[in-house]
Amino acid sequence: MDILSEFFERTNLQGRLFFSGRVEGTLVLDKPPGMAFIHVISQGGIDMVQPGLPKIAITEPSVLFCPSSCRYQLRSSSVEGAELICASFQFGRNSLQPFPLGLKETLVFPFSELENLAPVIASLVGEFQDQAPGRTKALNLLLEYMFVVLVRRSVIERKISSGLLYALQDGRLGAVFNRIHEEPEALWTVEKLASLAHMSRSKFSACFTQIMEISPMGYVTAWRMKVAQDMLRDGVQIKVIAASVGYSSQASFSRTFLNVVGSPPAEWLKRDASGEEIPQLTARVLRDLPDDSTSEKPVTLSER
Repeated sequence: MDILSEFFERTNLQGRLFFSGRVEGTLVLDKPPGMAFIHVISQGGIDMVQPGLPKIAITEPSVLFCPSSCRYQLRSSSVEGAELICASFQFGRNSLQPFPLGLKETLVFPFSELENLAPVIASLVGEFQDQAPGRTKALNLLLEYMFVVLVRRSVIERKISSGLLYALQDGRLGAVFNRIHEEPEALWTVEKLASLAHMSRSKFSACFTQIMEISPMGYVTAWRMKVAQDMLRDGVQIKVIAASVGYSSQASFSRTFLNVVGSPPAEWLKRDASGEEIPQLTARVLRDLPDDSTSEKPVTLSER
């Protein structure tokens, strides 16, 4: 299995349909951090409106690939409205660790430039229109495949040139991430990681930090805490987890977990089990009125 596929498997990439339907007005999103988004515009025109920036007019069927850091609204630009299928993506159930994806701004891909995705897009639109049993699961799987293809293409075209999705495919750093992910219990140092990249300590540290916006050992700690969270959910004892992620004692592990995650392991697990830690994503359509005021139009959301 290649390194990008291994990462998606280890982090449990989850694509989730959260809105589908016709937009006559403005689609407003309240987005938690740490997610990426895909919006498939199959019919009609859309203006992407961002505070302080010129609007982006989408006048043909297109796919928008958006980071959570991008603040925007999607406003229909045609009288008949626009048909949208929207999905969110996150790594793991609710990972709060600093894994910057490298997607800095919204990328627009017209259908006409996505020939290799044409059958997938056709299946996506067909599932959306068909309302057949298993529709939501089928849509989520198709959207996850679309996410992987868009990541691959964005890196090749250098539309993503930093962050984790870029670094995983970097010839110098890919092996480093693979070993960190495979062996979180190892006694990693910057020198050992640099040797895996066949780079000097100083050059490796500078390169890693520039691409990832976090130090090498900062990433090691973040990954260890991600693994620890997964093990806590599986009911593994804390003393076993501590050894499994490279800590010589339960106390030192618990201190690090508190510093990184913000609460002790047992307290975090309790909140996680109650659903308090799950990021909330909401979407609503505002209907534009003649006097330029807005009123909220009830919609059926698909956070399902």
